Amino acid sequence: MICETCRHPNLKTDSWSLNLQTTFAPRPLARRPPLWLLVLVMGCGGLPITIISPTLQAIAADFQADNALVQLLLSGYFSAVALSQLVYGPLSDRYGRKVPLALGLALYAIGGVMGVLAMSMEWLLAARVLQGLGGAASPSIVRAIINDAYERSEAAAAFGAVTAVMAIVPIFGFVSGGWISEVFGWRGAMLIIAVIGAVTLVMVGFFLQETNLTPLEQLKTAKLAREYRLLIVNPAFLTFALVSSCSTGIFFSFIGFLPYEYARLGVGMGETGFWFVITPLGYMLGNLGTRQFVHRVGLERLILIGSLISLLASSALLGISQFPDRTPLMIAIPCMVFGVSGGLVIPNGTMGAIAIAKQLGGSASGITGAMQMGFGVLGGSLVAAVGGYDHVAMGLLVLLGFAVVAVGASLLTLRVKSARAA
Repeated sequence: MICETCRHPNLKTDSWSLNLQTTFAPRPLARRPPLWLLVLVMGCGGLPITIISPTLQAIAADFQADNALVQLLLSGYFSAVALSQLVYGPLSDRYGRKVPLALGLALYAIGGVMGVLAMSMEWLLAARVLQGLGGAASPSIVRAIINDAYERSEAAAAFGAVTAVMAIVPIFGFVSGGWISEVFGWRGAMLIIAVIGAVTLVMVGFFLQETNLTPLEQLKTAKLAREYRLLIVNPAFLTFALVSSCSTGIFFSFIGFLPYEYARLGVGMGETGFWFVITPLGYMLGNLGTRQFVHRVGLERLILIGSLISLLASSALLGISQFPDRTPLMIAIPCMVFGVSGGLVIPNGTMGAIAIAKQLGGSASGITGAMQMGFGVLGGSLVAAVGGYDHVAMGLLVLLGFAVVAVGASLLTLRVKSARAA
């Protein structure tokens, strides 16, 4: 149970303060795992998103599928990850972090093999869902592992370090996805997913020690539902989770429809991957900013700064979309700024949300990850609904809306901080 306030929603004035007073009590910390291993595991969750983006047009041509059906290759993966994180989090709270993580990586690798052998669009969609069911273990359990081994501010810095180095993964994914699609076909991307999943599974078996020092004694569905309810009605948890989800949703949305805009500008699949590389470079810079300034500035102020940068970038990109002579570089630069904002918002928002949950770090990680992936599904659905694949400005309006919500949620995180200090 998280706090007395969560059981009494009518308590308004003191609810923010009480939540936080009971959350940051001293707790035993686990031995810190190797950061390179956490990077490798986290990379498994992100690779299937970025490596397939430059190949979407090739897949559509191969199976003669329309844009809405091809979009399911992304949204199906996001949906599977979102739902599965709600399971992996509690499982890791009850049975430890290592066993559920190994199970997820095994499903992930099998999904990659299925993708290589796919002979129809339906088969490929099933493979993507299986990849998502397995890949969900990576971000959900890694976040919980970091929470097990680090204090709150150190956890945000550590998560920033992991995701900063992990920026190599989308760089690799975008570039290799475009290049492989042109040289070997999209099945090569599925093969890479299978191989990396298998290698990571072996590394986890050899090098990861259990970090859950206080596992739950038993896992009951009714109790789990109550715990989820306590988290969901906790305003402090929701503000941090919401702002990180908006930032994640922006990224997951534009990697789905911007390849079509690059194609309209005459850019091939290999070059599209190159232009997308600029975004994770910006994310890396933002993460480095988190590491340098989180102790001095604080999670909440960095989140607000990152959200305002996201609003600026989305407004600039919408304006650029109205220029008839726009170039790929004009699109890529605001996307890099998006990356900087994500590096400031996502690690701080994510670890801020998980820190609220105390012993239920795995469950909080699962809900936060599910919200982030859910916003990716929501963003992709909204882009498709407004015609963003054919008219880029309509898709960018969706990003702008997410950025506005992120700024509002960021302001609420400052209220959390003020209540804690009161």
